[in-house]
Amino acid sequence: MKRKWMKSMMACAIIAGLLTGCGGASGTRSAMRTDTAAENTSTAQGAYDAGIAYDDYAMDSAKAEEIAAEMPEKGSGAQTNQTSEPDNLTLLEEKLVYHCNLDIETLDYPTTMTSIKETITKYGGIIQSESESDSGTGWYYENYRKTSATMHNYLEVRIPSEKYDDFLAALDGVGKIISKSTSVDNISQRYYDTTSQIEALKIQEKNLLVMMEKCETIEDMISVENRLSEVQYQLSELQTSRRYMDMDVAYSYVNIGITEVMEYRQDSEPVRKNTFADRLRNTVWSTGKGFLAFLEGLLFLLIHLSPYILITIVICAVFLRKKIRHFIETYKAKKAQKQNNDPKNTTST
Repeated sequence: MKRKWMKSMMACAIIAGLLTGCGGASGTRSAMRTDTAAENTSTAQGAYDAGIAYDDYAMDSAKAEEIAAEMPEKGSGAQTNQTSEPDNLTLLEEKLVYHCNLDIETLDYPTTMTSIKETITKYGGIIQSESESDSGTGWYYENYRKTSATMHNYLEVRIPSEKYDDFLAALDGVGKIISKSTSVDNISQRYYDTTSQIEALKIQEKNLLVMMEKCETIEDMISVENRLSEVQYQLSELQTSRRYMDMDVAYSYVNIGITEVMEYRQDSEPVRKNTFADRLRNTVWSTGKGFLAFLEGLLFLLIHLSPYILITIVICAVFLRKKIRHFIETYKAKKAQKQNNDPKNTTST
């Protein structure tokens, strides 16, 4: 009885071991299939992240693995960029764009314009635009003599940035600078963001070209070509934008306004004190200047009216000569009669 029980126990143990082994093998095969699917999924995802676009068509796992093998591992690349990014930021060159606006008065317009243009040429500058105007043309038709300042000019100039300060210093002697404003735009962040986008699009373009060579169907080729066109268009726009930024950094902006004047305006002197004596002196001084200006204006008015005054006198002399003669004769007769009636004259005779 005891032997039969032992045989039964051994048989149950053998059967249980066989069942456990089969289940473990099945679980191992299932796990292997799950890992393979996950690997294929991650491979396809890596290919998409690298810039390969698919429009509703499937790519077999062998092709995805082949393309993914040619690409750097996503995790290692991200870690490398994260570790190297702070070092690169410390070494980045700042991209600065300089602007300057100048207003200049001049007594000799032709000489000043010649000097400014020679200075621009000397420092390697470029005149982007020039706008010249003459506000007074009446003197051309009267006496051909210019009696008032009329010329104006506005120049938009680009100067090499390394000569920007020297160029502004050289303009000090061409006329009287009445206003000057400068500013600096820092476009470093926009510039390097654009550069990063360009590099990313170049990687996408390269991967899409590789994908184009490995396409087996027309649908795959059309889909990759569409994505490649989009990438190349974006890449061209960003490269053009960066070229303009390079030009702005290399050549600074200088806007110059030139105005012809008959005399330079006097700089007002600040009043340092405000005592009674100072106010009295300033009042007397300003009153004297105003009176002199009034006399000057009156003199010029008389000079302007002198021809009309002379004409009026001539007309009166022609048409009123009889009355004037009668008035003179009457005046002489009264004067003579007065002298005759004077007692002093009678006594002396």
